[in-house]
Amino acid sequence: MEVKKDLIVLIINIITLTLLFVFVIYPFIKIFVSSFYTEVIYLDLKKFVFLDNYYYILTDSNYWNSLYNSLKFSFATFTIQVILGFLIALLMWKNENNKLLRISILIPWALPTAIIALSWRFMLNEEYGIIPKFFDFFNIENIFLSNFVWAFIWMVIIDVWKTTPFIVIMFYSALKGINKELFEALDIEKASWHHKVFWVILPLCIPAISSALLFRLLYAMVVFDLPYVLTGGGPANSTKTLPMYIYENFFKYLDIGYASSLTVFSILIIFVISISFLGILKKIYSYR
Repeated sequence: MEVKKDLIVLIINIITLTLLFVFVIYPFIKIFVSSFYTEVIYLDLKKFVFLDNYYYILTDSNYWNSLYNSLKFSFATFTIQVILGFLIALLMWKNENNKLLRISILIPWALPTAIIALSWRFMLNEEYGIIPKFFDFFNIENIFLSNFVWAFIWMVIIDVWKTTPFIVIMFYSALKGINKELFEALDIEKASWHHKVFWVILPLCIPAISSALLFRLLYAMVVFDLPYVLTGGGPANSTKTLPMYIYENFFKYLDIGYASSLTVFSILIIFVISISFLGILKKIYSYR
């Protein structure tokens, strides 16, 4: 019986490692190697250029603009989602028996992003969109996706509405794991709700969901489907994110070498952001 269990575990491990190699390790090695070449498919060109692609990135204004858009988008959405998600999680925690509240909060997260973006694009249409018509009652004009500022604002609003439930679930799970005796002790000491939040809830929740917060921040950094469907990167590249720029070089310009170097360079930047984020969390709430 033990031999059979060991064999099953071995087979599962082999399958897992094979899938990991085929879908993660090999593609990354391939991209890393390609980043040292000028490789353009339609010209049938492949030439070893070593670090030339990386030197070009440093002077590529389109790349830095896309990186700036991604950073701005990720930190804006992440900040709003953490605050809003925590407040909604507290509301759910205080109303545990309200099943309708739970379902209504989780619905946006269950919907496909591309469909949501397309729906909002129709609702924001300049000619027949219901949202511009609503704002007309308040004499608020030019809130369309063709506006530089509003295009970014709508993208943030839609992403917050769509993905905040993920943060809510993580915070709610952490809240459920807190020992209620801690709150009873604070009640005896006549502590206020402010003290409960900052002395107990946040110090215990943040370390517990730090990985989830990091995952959400990185996901916002590499968002592709929302801006691609909603604005196409416009107007004038004001909402073009980093993955969209890499996608263009891969599939539109067929410049495999430069797109590979963009990917590797971006991974390094995201790695630095990840380490910095975890360092900040560790300083705010020390944990191991």
